[in-house]
Amino acid sequence: MPQPKNQQIVARQVERIVRQLAGLSTLPAVAANLLGQLSDGAFDPVQLAENIQSDPALTARVLALARQEQIFFAAEPTVVEAVAKLPPALLREAIISVKVFEVLDLSHDLDAKRALPRRKMALHSLATACCAGHLAELVLPPEQRQTAYLAGLLHDIGKCALDEVMPKSFEQMVTEADASGVSLLQIEQNHLGLDHTVLGKRLAQKWQLPEPITSGIWLHHCDALTLGADLPDVQIVRVVALADRMVRRAGIGQSGSYDTPEQIDEIAALLSMTPEQIETVVESLPQKVQEKSAVLGLDDVSVTAGYYTMIQKTATHLAEDNRRFSQSSRDAVHLTAQVALIEDFLEDVDENASALELAQSFAAGWKNRMQTGLTGVYVVPDSTEPYVEVAVVSRQGTMEVKSLSMPETVSAIPQAFRTTQAVLPLGEGAKWIVEQFSSDFNPDMMYMAPLRMGEKEVGVLFFEVFSKTDDLLDTERMLPACQVAAAAIAMALSGQRHLELAERFVGLMSTLRQTRTELARQQSLAGLAEMAAGAAHELNNPLAVISGRAQLLLDKEKNKDKKKMLRQIQLRTEDVYQIVNDLMAFARPDEPNKQSVLLSELIQKAIDKTCKACKLKSMEADITGADNCGSVYVDVHQATQALSFILTNALQSYKGETGPLWIECSSAEKNSVSVAIRDTGCGMDAVTLEKATQPFFSFRPAGRRRGMGLAQAQRLLLLNGGTLKLAGEPNKGTTVTITLPKV
Repeated sequence: MPQPKNQQIVARQVERIVRQLAGLSTLPAVAANLLGQLSDGAFDPVQLAENIQSDPALTARVLALARQEQIFFAAEPTVVEAVAKLPPALLREAIISVKVFEVLDLSHDLDAKRALPRRKMALHSLATACCAGHLAELVLPPEQRQTAYLAGLLHDIGKCALDEVMPKSFEQMVTEADASGVSLLQIEQNHLGLDHTVLGKRLAQKWQLPEPITSGIWLHHCDALTLGADLPDVQIVRVVALADRMVRRAGIGQSGSYDTPEQIDEIAALLSMTPEQIETVVESLPQKVQEKSAVLGLDDVSVTAGYYTMIQKTATHLAEDNRRFSQSSRDAVHLTAQVALIEDFLEDVDENASALELAQSFAAGWKNRMQTGLTGVYVVPDSTEPYVEVAVVSRQGTMEVKSLSMPETVSAIPQAFRTTQAVLPLGEGAKWIVEQFSSDFNPDMMYMAPLRMGEKEVGVLFFEVFSKTDDLLDTERMLPACQVAAAAIAMALSGQRHLELAERFVGLMSTLRQTRTELARQQSLAGLAEMAAGAAHELNNPLAVISGRAQLLLDKEKNKDKKKMLRQIQLRTEDVYQIVNDLMAFARPDEPNKQSVLLSELIQKAIDKTCKACKLKSMEADITGADNCGSVYVDVHQATQALSFILTNALQSYKGETGPLWIECSSAEKNSVSVAIRDTGCGMDAVTLEKATQPFFSFRPAGRRRGMGLAQAQRLLLLNGGTLKLAGEPNKGTTVTITLPKV
């Protein structure tokens, strides 16, 4: 299903910001530890590599640096081999240039107060790496084991990136995931139109990390049963997916997702692992993580001063290296402006660069080499899309990038470029672009040139000149650079379309498990309806005969013991008859007769019904927000019955079955209201929460109740366009949150 226009724009803006990251931040403890090893110039490569590959930010940096320096690896890339082969000066520069996450000052542990502490996230990644490494020793060949460890360590770099570029929004999403008890992945998709697995994959591709690691980052949340066995690196993906779920279940660190980890047994089976092997990995995991985290100092919050001391010592060595590099760069010979522009641009072109990143590079290079004023490039990925991606460099050299909506009556490619390929004055049809920027420029001195690849324009260059006799207006001299840029952008657009199709397919696979579960439930429900109908037909008549005969014998019997036995027979037949009726009511309820009713009135009807059913004179219930929510559109009888079932279940969570209860109402979305019914009773564990809405399930001892209340409540709410969600903990109470449609 296509994303809404606004969500598309948000997704592209988030992706653009994240892709501009040169690297991730590390914690002060980690930076201080590593800088201490490098400060004297001599270091132990094995120990240094061991510490680096315990931290996602530094691991990604070192692997990217090794690829940049074209280091040759004997097999799959490893941190140990990269550290051994990279020059010490480059290693020092890489470590000193990694940003340090601002989680500490000298007197307060600010990180611990965040919704998702960065140390907890680092601990989760380290634990996943340790778990993936142990699993790999059991199921993967030796040459893939270190890769599996690194993939586990880097599997959540997309979350780290979101925390870097939009910390407040990311913290709000984590808080929402915590409150709703769902996966952070789902919250990210709802808010941003994409999630941390896609962003992590984009970063891995930009930094040219090994393909197996990139696959582990991208696919570790996918439905394991739908990943084909012929998928490249599928075993590594499965190892990372299993490790992430096992660490979350073990509660080591914090990932930001609060849903119950699923498919552990299924993934273990796909890896041909026994329960005994899984248990062995789980038992050894805390000790392994503790050893590595102690070395890194993840549990020490008093390292900020030490970090700055190490920075001062290392800066001296780095300054010497920088002076040498500056001397080398001053010896370089530059070509003419046009050739230099093409060279600069081609240096930024790689297989993972996006079309917009290439547009930014070309706009900046054009302004710098051609000495123009305001300069911009916009890309047209699809003529059917109602917006364009625009990159503009101001006169002062400031880059601004936006997704701009297009006027409905204007074509993104000026009509003049359909008939001629030339540098032309900025026409009226293209002024809508520059009018949406705040930069100061002279529209009469603005010109534009097509970015054309073959028979298709992929974008437009526009720029400000300071004289109409400027050589930049010479089409023959200027268009070659535009043609080079157009070719690179066209290839990036083509690759981007293929990536989007692949990501959409993976997204569909991720939701397939939910669809399969819902289909199985619907099929089970249909079978239940058939069984219930047959049971009613086959049982009701015999039950009526048994009950009637018992009544006749009861009326004539004089012996007290026999009368008591006959009465028990009659009562039990009535219980069986009621069970059949309950099952029929669940499987084949009446079609709802919807009408408008005030939410406050509906809640009061449910309270009255519950008091009558539970034989209470009144109910201790605190109701807030109902009067502000207006009316809902439901079958009054069915909605009242559903609320009564929930209220009854909440009352029964207390030993005395009297309350108190809290009913909090609010407007959930534009077309619905939310009603949260909270108690502080016995609560439910994870297994009970998962099964509580199944017919005949009850966590109470057998024979106490039939366990149809929440199942019937959910059934009736779904019929009326509503939903039901459960949250709670043992001995801390339960919250049942329902939504009802508005008028």
